[in-house]
Amino acid sequence: MNQINEIINYEKASCREFNPSELVHLLKSDMMVFWSWGADGFIVDNTKQTKMFRMRVRGHHHKGYVYIFLNFLDLFDVYLTKKDGTIVGRTEEMGIYNDQLVEWIDEKIERIPEYRD
Repeated sequence: MNQINEIINYEKASCREFNPSELVHLLKSDMMVFWSWGADGFIVDNTKQTKMFRMRVRGHHHKGYVYIFLNFLDLFDVYLTKKDGTIVGRTEEMGIYNDQLVEWIDEKIERIPEYRD
């Protein structure tokens, strides 16, 4: 697994193939939250060497990229990087479940205490 302050290595992080349209559908499950990220610049790479989803975000806490990979446990590994690819945040070693994905990303890039559920 890539570590904080390293430049992201796609081949090291990449693991299993996934359906990008299902991932986008999951990310957009709460459209207001998704829009608040200022997400664009979507890239999907499901080639033999790399299997990843990347989006550019412009949130309150993080401006840069979010990389999402599916690991061998069918959990998501998520990395937050600067524009140059330096990792500034990531999920724990095991990854996160699909029902935690949007909340985890939102907490890291946008959510502030003034927001109400």
